[in-house]
Amino acid sequence: MLKKTIKLILPAKLINFFVEKKNHKKNKKDKLKEENSEEFILRKNFYAQFLKKGDTYFDIGANYGNRISPIQKLEMGIIVAVEPQKKCCDYLREKYKNITVLQKGVGAIAGKQTFYLSDESVLSSFSKDFIAKTGDTRFSGNTWKGTEEIEIITMDNLIQTYGVPHFVKVDVEGFEPEVFKGLSVPLKVVSFEYTVPELLENLHPIVGKLSSLGICVFNYSVGESMAMHLTEWVGYSEIKNIIDSESFIASGFGDVYAKFI
Repeated sequence: MLKKTIKLILPAKLINFFVEKKNHKKNKKDKLKEENSEEFILRKNFYAQFLKKGDTYFDIGANYGNRISPIQKLEMGIIVAVEPQKKCCDYLREKYKNITVLQKGVGAIAGKQTFYLSDESVLSSFSKDFIAKTGDTRFSGNTWKGTEEIEIITMDNLIQTYGVPHFVKVDVEGFEPEVFKGLSVPLKVVSFEYTVPELLENLHPIVGKLSSLGICVFNYSVGESMAMHLTEWVGYSEIKNIIDSESFIASGFGDVYAKFI
């Protein structure tokens, strides 16, 4: 009753002012809580070894941006987030006002491709192979019922528009080989997600492609540890042996990192 009376007495603009002020205060509190979390600090410190103020960062398969917040704290010059799912892009545009958000996919050639929507946004993918090989194993409780035609651009397209990035994160649920097929120039540092044993065969083409672009060294991080597993970065011949090893396959998932020399 009191709220209704206030609405009748106060002008709409004044009510909106107080609502926006309340929301701003809540958002500021939530942001502070996020930035003080152990996970946030761990990610920020990890990416600080690759990025510095003014650098360019590409997030391919950004989803809801769990890597963007800590990386943004490093004061990037340009952040480009590429994500096929509209609900994720809407969220990213609302949360991050000073980054570029593209509702697209990244692949081997420009065009359109069918995107398979999962009941969990992080499992949506362009790769039917990913769905076939993980849908009956680790993700047997999930479904991929919807589809959508999404515009595909290449990594070369992104570079032509936004410049050579200092770091590229690729996390596209089994579509990673197609992403790197659309790259023809060496980068500075890249990471790409791996899922083993189901998609082990994806890894050799990727590390081979990256090595063909220039001399690079490799390392990897298990799961969400945000820590390099190898004490020293290794060359192409060594990483080929490592990704076929029992210990690597037993790690389940994580990210492989490539650093060009």
